[in-house]
Amino acid sequence: MKRFQLSIIFLLAGISVVVAQTGINNNTPLSTLDITAKNATGATTNVDGLLIPRVDRQRAQSMSSVPISTLIYVNSIATGTLAGTAANIDATGYYYFNGTVWTKIDAPVNIYTSDGTLPGQRTVTTNGSPLLFVNGGTTVGIVTSAGLGAVATTASTRGSVTLTGGMANLDIYTDDANQTQINSSGSSTQLSLGTNNTGTLGLKANGAEKITVLSNGNVGIGTATPNTRLEIASGTANVSGVKFTNLSSASPIGTGQSIGVDATGNIVTVANPTPASINTATVNSTTGADYNVNDLGDTIVTGTSQSITIPAGGKTLFINFMLGIDYLGSPAGGGQSTYEARLYIDGVATDCYLRTQEASAGSNTQFTINTVKFLTAGNHTLDVRMTRAVNNGTTSGIDMPCRPISMSFNASYIN
Repeated sequence: MKRFQLSIIFLLAGISVVVAQTGINNNTPLSTLDITAKNATGATTNVDGLLIPRVDRQRAQSMSSVPISTLIYVNSIATGTLAGTAANIDATGYYYFNGTVWTKIDAPVNIYTSDGTLPGQRTVTTNGSPLLFVNGGTTVGIVTSAGLGAVATTASTRGSVTLTGGMANLDIYTDDANQTQINSSGSSTQLSLGTNNTGTLGLKANGAEKITVLSNGNVGIGTATPNTRLEIASGTANVSGVKFTNLSSASPIGTGQSIGVDATGNIVTVANPTPASINTATVNSTTGADYNVNDLGDTIVTGTSQSITIPAGGKTLFINFMLGIDYLGSPAGGGQSTYEARLYIDGVATDCYLRTQEASAGSNTQFTINTVKFLTAGNHTLDVRMTRAVNNGTTSGIDMPCRPISMSFNASYIN
């Protein structure tokens, strides 16, 4: 049997030399070797085909001076290693020699019916035609099982991604004119940016977070931990960081409430001050009952007692008394005594007084008393009282009869 097979091989070799084309099972070969199936049709169980040499990986790895395009079938990878010319032989199957290593003959993968694995980067050139992924009912996705999932669009002037739903559009683009924008258009009624969990929303500038929105709605500018609905940290002491461009010190003042800052930096409303008004109590008189003055006590100058009502909170009063007094007699001792006029509030002497010296019997004098005093809320009485401060020869206890000849009093405060 072996001798017969060798004879056939030698015969074929001889024929190929003579006629340059060999046919097996046919008399008109159409190529260098043309094999026709012995049973091209029918239900016969005979085997037709070309049986390629079968070797294990070690045998393939051991071959040397292998011509390019040599075809083998590796039936075992239990021997040999993934190295040298066998660097690609990692499974049983058909391999051809490409001049350097044995290369696997993979069956083509139809991506519409089978999954596949890219051995490296692939580029699809669309020649101006759009590449569309269309799915009638569910999401079309680009998914990665690694740590990064990315979709990139690259162009010389603009990279853009457009999402369309009905008549609404969302455009995300960046271009070489220093613009990066996110815009909604069409029938879109709102563009929302946010989170659907308890995480914060941050807006960055120059690589650093500048605005923070917490899950409770607090917004921080310059701070990542705002404690109020809006908290601004300007970064400069005594500078709020808030500016109203269209308001200035020259802006007209209208109705409304004033604002201020409390001890913790919160902006609060401040009660508008009551418009200023001046309240004055006055009296003018040129007559008054006579009275006696000596050195043993204080005598109220008749007509000087005035009542003042102070509103809640108290007020500071501007007080003025001007008195003209006649000395009607000449007390025993005949000296030129010194007389004092002093302001009293609610029967208590104040530190406001004036002293003048009697010139002669029947002379007159003037007292002017001016001062500023704070009075608490309620009713108060003001008056002027006189005493002989220095006897200067006048007998102690002797009265000097006096008569008011002019009097002017006013006390005022500002609301």
